[in-house]
Amino acid sequence: MLAFASCVQNIPEQDPVPPMLFSAVASHSTKGIISTTNYPLDEPFAVQAVYYSDASSTGSMYIPTQTVMYNSEYGQWKTSPDYYWPEGGSIHFYAGSPILPEVSISTDRGVEADWTISSIDDALVDLCFAEATENCANHSVAVPLVFSHALSQVCFKARTLKNYSYSLSADNMIQANVINVVLDSVKVRGIVSKGHFVQHPLGWSVDDSVTSEFVLYRSPTGLELRCDRYENPILTTINTLLFIPQILLKDLQLEEWHHVSIRSSVTDTTTGQIIQDLSYTVPRTSVTSLADYCTRWVMDYKYTFRLAVGLEDTELTATLTDWTETKEIILGDE
Repeated sequence: MLAFASCVQNIPEQDPVPPMLFSAVASHSTKGIISTTNYPLDEPFAVQAVYYSDASSTGSMYIPTQTVMYNSEYGQWKTSPDYYWPEGGSIHFYAGSPILPEVSISTDRGVEADWTISSIDDALVDLCFAEATENCANHSVAVPLVFSHALSQVCFKARTLKNYSYSLSADNMIQANVINVVLDSVKVRGIVSKGHFVQHPLGWSVDDSVTSEFVLYRSPTGLELRCDRYENPILTTINTLLFIPQILLKDLQLEEWHHVSIRSSVTDTTTGQIIQDLSYTVPRTSVTSLADYCTRWVMDYKYTFRLAVGLEDTELTATLTDWTETKEIILGDE
């Protein structure tokens, strides 16, 4: 009697080929006023990719413009539908953010944008771009996209000119002058607000005939500016906005209104009798050309204008830093 035994070959199960993934960071910080180099997980971006079979070949479209979103399963960004790596050649990637009809990607010019900033809400939207080239046979786990900022970050701050709260004692008399400096309104006008951005060759073309006015701060109750001492003032941020890089024109002006509340009193320290008690308010206003302090705004940099107000003439200073303020240059003294 012959016995036949069956033979079964155990073939190990192979992992499926992973789709193409992307990582997103920023050259300084991402999305303008978010102070981190981590790209926001809820902020999609657009990507386009061109494939080259070798160094001398003409590129062919591999990924038409697609939306890339964060995928929690992979812990990276990916497209839908999925794309996979070819066995050879290389791929050049362009990426742009945000996802808006005004932002497009082309194979020869990269990210392009027709950009208009006509309101404060518009000035809170960042425009970012990135590119990378990967070898298909030896590629990164996730295509590293390092975003740069196409706009200029412009910050306005306010403080008092000096420490106005003081008291004097002389000849058994106390004379106290308590001065309260209140900022009522700040606006800028004459900012070029329409332009076209191109990644290659990198730059902006602007229409300086189109300008806008922006109210940085306005309140019926005002913003009280406190200062412990003049040498170390407490700065109050009015607004941080994102504007089109531009040469500052003479009619780009900052206009501010503030008032100073004064109480002057004289008290006899012996009797406690108030000899004089007088309160009054001094309104002040100023118009300053920002071009006197800064000649141009360059993309991917931060410009801070510090406004100092009080009883005397208003003072303004301007500084230039990178996006995260790691190094500060006082404009005019560089």
